[in-house]
Amino acid sequence: MIGHEWAIEYLHRSLVGGRDAHAYLFVGPPGVGKARLALRFAQALNCEHLEQAPCLKCRTCTRIEHGNYADLRIASMATQAASLKPDEAARQKELKIDTVREWQRDIALKPYEGRRRVFILHDAELLSEGASNALLKTLEEPPAYATLILVANRPTMLPTIVSRCQVLRLRPLPRQTIVRALIGQFDVHEPQARLLAAWSSGSIGWALRAAACPDEVQQRQERLDQLVQLQQQPHSIGFRWAEERSKEYRSGQQQDVLEWLELWQNWWRDVLLISADCPESVTYVDRRAELEQAAQQYNVAQVYAVMQRISEATRQIRENVNPQLALENILLHLPR
Repeated sequence: MIGHEWAIEYLHRSLVGGRDAHAYLFVGPPGVGKARLALRFAQALNCEHLEQAPCLKCRTCTRIEHGNYADLRIASMATQAASLKPDEAARQKELKIDTVREWQRDIALKPYEGRRRVFILHDAELLSEGASNALLKTLEEPPAYATLILVANRPTMLPTIVSRCQVLRLRPLPRQTIVRALIGQFDVHEPQARLLAAWSSGSIGWALRAAACPDEVQQRQERLDQLVQLQQQPHSIGFRWAEERSKEYRSGQQQDVLEWLELWQNWWRDVLLISADCPESVTYVDRRAELEQAAQQYNVAQVYAVMQRISEATRQIRENVNPQLALENILLHLPR
């Protein structure tokens, strides 16, 4: 684990004191370490060396790490997609009730070889209404030997589900923590480590992927170039860009389109930070000159208005508003 020492200490104390809950909700932005924390907790609950759990070396810890432990059950959008045809998998937007029921099916069985049965459900914010109701029944009366761990990017599930879980909110990691990890544990050169840490927005998962795959950084740079140029180009070019993103969204690349909007939002946030004389918090540290130029061209009210429209478009797209119309609305109101 990198960072989140407070969460690790909290879970450790609850285990040592015998106060561990029957259900947990680990919530936080993508890539901050929620899935890793859930797996480590599952190891701690069943580790063969109680005094140093999880030891990460015993047979139980090793099998849990590789996902082939009899008393660990994991479900997610990915496991749901594995049972679908490729075109159906691309269109899925929520965790269905059948997925939850399959995940719950053997919850009544007592532990086969460990001390506790652990059930991890990723993408919990995408639970359908039927799946949420099915899960709620289990949370209300869980077996004494079972631990349920829900993992979500946002705590948008039913309030009754959240209220029945011990909630741990994992925050984005400090920039310097990611820099130290990249340099000390993954041998990334310092200039590149500082750039990736700034671009990661606190997501150690993204920083590690980008360090291993430079093409991802290059793709983001090219996308940001397109977004910055939209202010200077005719509306026809912007509308063509919106149409392309809409087609991607309908073809199953929803997350890709949302990442475009996140890039754009971060750009305008950086412009606002430069205007407010807070350059140390800028995300795109390699584009300082461009940001300073934009901060001189647009006033704070204009920048804030664009950020609001991008946030609103993101919310609307998540709620199934026509993505092309939502994107075109941003383009029509860009300051020029």
